[in-house]
Amino acid sequence: MSDDPIALRPDWYAREIEATIDLDLPGIYEWRIEGVGVYVGKALRLKSRLRAYPNNVRRMLQGLHWHGDTTRDYRPIHHALREAHDCQAVVVVRVLEVCLPETRNEREQYWIRLRRQEAAAGGPKVLNV
Repeated sequence: MSDDPIALRPDWYAREIEATIDLDLPGIYEWRIEGVGVYVGKALRLKSRLRAYPNNVRRMLQGLHWHGDTTRDYRPIHHALREAHDCQAVVVVRVLEVCLPETRNEREQYWIRLRRQEAAAGGPKVLNV
């Protein structure tokens, strides 16, 4: 049992990450929310970034502000994940690739373009702004 006054539902999202991927490395990941869409992101260290999203959902449920700053709101992906948590939608996070730190922006843009092409062909909506 958690000490949090408001805790996340256990196993509210699935991690589909190959065991051979080193999460201490930089890379590109995606969150897929059934019936909502897909979000592509980049990380300097995958492990900490993938942990940050569920932590942000937990903080939202607790009524806490983005990084304690009352002037800033959570990003749209955080709101989408929170709604998915609340309505028990299927949520999956995947690592798309490990890459060099200096190529993260380029690789993220590649994956966003690819997902937008898929969306144009009838695939899930791309949630990146």
